[in-house]
This record gives sequence, C-alpha cells and structure tokens, in this order.
Amino acid sequence: MTEEIEQTGLAWVEDGKIYVRDPQAEARPAVISKGEGVRLFVNGTERPDPTPVRESDEITYEAEMREEPGRVTVMIAPNKYKAFIDVRLTRRITYSLLDAEPQPNLSLDTNPNVQEEMPVTQEELYNLLRESGVVYGIRDTFLASLYESPAAGRHLIAEGILPEPPTDEKVVICIEQVGEGKPVILEDGTVDYRNLQRYVSVEPGAVLAVKKPAVPGKSGFRVNGEEVYPPAPKTVELQAGHGVSLAADGMSVNSLAEGLPVFRQTGSRCVILVDPRLSIKGDVNLETGNVNFRGSVHISGSVKEAMKVEATGDVTVGQDVAGAVIETQGNVTARSLIASTVRAGGQTIYYDKLKTPLTQLVQALAQAVQGVGTMLEHAAARNQPLQPGPALLLVIEQKYRQIPVLIKDLVKLTEEAPQFKIELDPMIVKSVINAKKVFLGLGLTDFNSLENISKAIKDLATAQDEVLTLVSAGRARVIIQYALNSHIEATGDVLVTGQGAYNTNILSSGRVKIEGIFRAGELAAQGNVYVGKAGSDIGVRTFLKVPWGKNIELKKAHPGVILQIGKQVVEVNRPMRMINTSINSDGQIELNGISWTPSEGDA
Repeated sequence: MTEEIEQTGLAWVEDGKIYVRDPQAEARPAVISKGEGVRLFVNGTERPDPTPVRESDEITYEAEMREEPGRVTVMIAPNKYKAFIDVRLTRRITYSLLDAEPQPNLSLDTNPNVQEEMPVTQEELYNLLRESGVVYGIRDTFLASLYESPAAGRHLIAEGILPEPPTDEKVVICIEQVGEGKPVILEDGTVDYRNLQRYVSVEPGAVLAVKKPAVPGKSGFRVNGEEVYPPAPKTVELQAGHGVSLAADGMSVNSLAEGLPVFRQTGSRCVILVDPRLSIKGDVNLETGNVNFRGSVHISGSVKEAMKVEATGDVTVGQDVAGAVIETQGNVTARSLIASTVRAGGQTIYYDKLKTPLTQLVQALAQAVQGVGTMLEHAAARNQPLQPGPALLLVIEQKYRQIPVLIKDLVKLTEEAPQFKIELDPMIVKSVINAKKVFLGLGLTDFNSLENISKAIKDLATAQDEVLTLVSAGRARVIIQYALNSHIEATGDVLVTGQGAYNTNILSSGRVKIEGIFRAGELAAQGNVYVGKAGSDIGVRTFLKVPWGKNIELKKAHPGVILQIGKQVVEVNRPMRMINTSINSDGQIELNGISWTPSEGDA
C-alpha cells in the first residue's frame, strides 16, 4: 500500500498555497476537488468538479464571500409608553483555505469567518425611529453600545414616563379604634386577662381625626412625545356629628364631649361623632374584659365576678352585679348587688369625705379665735401679760379639743387622695399642712400676733370653698332592687326599690329610701332616711345615721336597731311601726311610733 502511494501523484495545502507532485511512470495523478466557499481554477479555467492535476498545471483558487442581509423593525407598544427595535444582524461570511497533508485526493476544505454588524447606520436608525413616530425617551447610550457590540433580538429602544398619580386627600384617625382586645402585660411579667382595653373613649378636646391634603400628580410622556396628564386627586369631606367640632379650615375634628368615638365613611364623606354611651350586649366578663370608659355605659346583661366597670357617666346594668366593682361619676342602676362594691359620684365621694372635717375645723377655729379676743381683753383689764398664741392654745385645750382631731383626720385624708385616683389642688394640701404646723403641738406658744393664725384660717376657708364647689358639682344616685353583702357609696340618693339590703353598708351624701328590708348593715346619709322594715327578730345589729336636722322614718323596726341623729343615739328596744324621729326640748331623740307585733310571716 505504501509503494502505491509513493507512485501516485500527491497534492497538499501549506500556508494557503496548493502544491502538487506528479506520479511516477504510469501511476494516477493527484485529484483536487473544491470545498465549501472556495472556487478552484486550473490553468485559468474554473473546475467545479474533481480535477486531476500535475506539477505543470497552474492551480489557483478564490475564497468566496457571502452576505446575509439584516433588517431593523420598529415596534411601538399599544399604550405608546415603550418602543422596541427588532434587529436581525447583517452576516458576512468569508472563507480561508485550511492546510492539508499530501494526499492523492485533496479536498480544499475551508474555515468560514463570520462577521455580524448592524444593517443600518446610527443616523439611519435615528431617522427610522423618527419616521415611526418615536421621538421621546430614546435610549441613546444603549443605542451607541449596540453599535459597539451588535446583538440580534428585540431591544427596548425608547421608554416614556408614566404619569405620577396624585395623592388623594386622606382622613387619618388619631384615636385607636375598638379591637378584639389584648391582655395587659404587667411590670412583673404576669398577664392581666381582665384588662383587655377593648373599649376606647375620649375626653373633650381630644383630636379625633385630621385630613391630610392632596398632592397633585405629575404629567407623563409617551414615546411619541404626547404629554399624559394625571387625574385630579380625590377629595374627602370631613363632617362633624354629635359631640365633635370641625376646625375652621375643615382639616381636623376635635371632641366636644366624652364618649365613644365613631367614624363612618361613605364615598367621599367621613362623618365623625362621639357617642356618649357605650352599649354592651350581654355580660361583662373575661371575654369583654374590664370596662373603663369616659361616658355612660349600658350593659344589657350582668357584671360577673372579679370584673370592674369604671365610667365618667351613668352605668346601667340590666341584670345583676355579682362579686364585682362599679365606680362611676354618674348614676348607677342595676337589678341587684351581690358581694359587690358600688361607688357613684367618682371623685365627689372623696371630696364629700373631705368636706365634713374641713367645714367643722373652719367653724371651730373661727369660734376659738373669737374666744381668744375675749380672753386677751380680760387679761389686759387685769394687767396680766398674755400673748395670742398661748391664749389660743389654752382655748383649744379647754373648749375645742376636736380641733387637733379634725386636723389629723384632714392630714390622713389628703394622704389617701391617690387611692381615690385624685390629684388634689396644691392649695388644699398646703392649707392642711400649714394648719398642722400652726395648730398642733406647742407651736402656738411662739405666736405673739393673730396675723399668722388668721391667715392659716383664711387659707382653710378658701380650701373649704373649693371642696364645697367640687362636691356640689356632682350628685350621683344608686338605684337597685336588692343588695346582699355589698358596699354602696353615692354622692346623691340611694334607692332600694325591691326586697331590700342585707348585710350591706350604705354611705350616701343624699337621702336613702329602702322600700323593703334593711338588715345587718350600716347606713349613713346626709339627707333623710326611709326604711320599710329595719333589723330582725334576732336582734342583728342594724345602724342608721343622719346629720342633725335630718329625719329617719321607719315603717317597721325590730329591737336592736340603732338610730343616730347628729351625735345623739337611740336604740329601738321593742317592735315598732310608723316610726318617726324628732328632737325634744332637751336635744334628745324621741321615737314616735306605735307598737307592732311581728306576725309569723315577718322576717
């Protein structure tokens, strides 16, 4: 086989040139055939078919160049905010001859060289865009880079700007609205599941809502240069309902009253009001949590054990209050109280307690100072030296021993103010502290003038006026049908309209009327008292007290009932009915009534 190759003619390619070696003797000459992208010429004649060649032949070739034309198409999005160019690059293919080893049958194989370029110039492309209506938002930088590195495909060539939407007028609610409620986490890490903070209320002057003004939008542009205008911002009208006021500029709403803030928006109208009453359907229990509301509260059901209702208005309970606490500045109405505490009148209850010793102290000090004047005149007439301070101390020790006691009571009450959630007027606290300093102990012996003493009394009188104003501002009553093992305090009347009150303490700054039975409790009222039946046949201690000048009326009473008017005390020592009290000429209480024989059905 090797010998045959040596005798046959050979042809090869080296460095892009074609070489031929003739055959020996009668052997076959080399044969050359053209490959892709090349034209073969032998002795000046193109040879498309395989051709035998010899060394004497003139063998040349021509590398072909092929071009695939490209195109650019401009496409515009339907909304005309974007424009694209679809690019098919122009392809130019040139061929170079590959080297080949000597061989009898030589095929002129080639290496294609492909070049791609944009089918149009930059200027032509800009013209094409203008002709297509694309004049805005052209991406010049990208277009330049496309000519540096041509790439086929679809390219975003121009992009408009969408109009910037306006910011509509908006009502911002400034008060947290009623939610499902969350337990309160206390400082020690424990969780109070009764204080769920479900009921939101406001006080007068609270900012309920503000309106944020609108901000106009900004125009946009399509790629064809068309300006697109934004819509006008939407407006909202704030409207003031009951219990609120609208600012003059219409941009904010403030509460005029206390209660539940209510927000209702319909279309472009936002109506804001304050409902003075919170209505709770059903019971106050662990599901609702405690109630703390600025306004009145209406509960259709009961207040369950260990729950608390606090309000600044009236509290109405449709059913029972059992093992619970109700504290309010307004009236309290319920069917019954069982092992519960009710305080009606809020802070007025505290000021009512403060009023009595303060009034008595001012009166006693005024009388004592008058006595000092008389004592100083007598001493001067006898040429006996006597200073006002020691004289007042002597008068207090002889005739007004209640003054130190009253001052100590006032000091104690001022210290207890935080327990009633009261921040006392500094003027009241200062007058009490000064009274302690001036009138207690031997401090009076240092006074050689009545000026400081009179000033201390004048400050107490000013505090008394303030307390009397606060007391008269709020009278709240309690109306129930039945009470058991409970405690009732009211700055107004207490009315028990049903079976009565058992083992219950009642403290009223008004009158007390119990249609049924009052048994085994203490009742103290500032007004008149009426009881249908007091005490029991086994002599359970039952105590009723009113100030001097007020009356206690009992329809029936068992022995053991104690009545007190002012400082005078009397005890019912036999069954009586139609009892009325009066004061005789000796200043003693007289029980006016007739004998009564309890029947078997009388409890």
